[in-house]
Amino acid sequence: MPKQSNKTINYSVYYRDPNKNGGKPQYVNDTSNLQLPSIEALTDTLKGAGILGEVDMPTPGQVGSMTFTMSIRTSNEDMGYLMRPGVIDLEVRWAVDRFDPSLEKNEQVANKAFLKCLCKKADEGKIEANAAADGSFEYEVIAYQRIMNGKEILHIHKFNGDYTVNGVDYAKDIKAAL
Repeated sequence: MPKQSNKTINYSVYYRDPNKNGGKPQYVNDTSNLQLPSIEALTDTLKGAGILGEVDMPTPGQVGSMTFTMSIRTSNEDMGYLMRPGVIDLEVRWAVDRFDPSLEKNEQVANKAFLKCLCKKADEGKIEANAAADGSFEYEVIAYQRIMNGKEILHIHKFNGDYTVNGVDYAKDIKAAL
């Protein structure tokens, strides 16, 4: 029987500031949830003779805007760095609960995401007595790498022309042609 994934157990977010603590990852406190980027291919409508109607044809190696959103309970000292202009390196780590029916036990799946991004919007939230601020940060992602149990499952770097999924370089032929 296949293993059944259940839910995220917990997560953490880190940023890397080359001028702070020797560039080591710094924990981001006060987050309440994260929205990882959606991967959407750029497309063009293909129609004409021999085609029944239209096909919204994906363009190989072309990825639309990728957005990462981080919701916060309240502002803290790190928020100034996280809303600054320029590239911000973020790392997200989370554990997922998965049940293995053959062993009749739960296991944890380690996940990581590495993001190089630019802050598009910093919303520190509202100020209200006895309530969370409910703010958020929205980032444009220029590089995105996903690791699951130590294996790279996705690597997109828009400015380097990288697009690899499960070890297959889908941009190889495009780069060779250029």
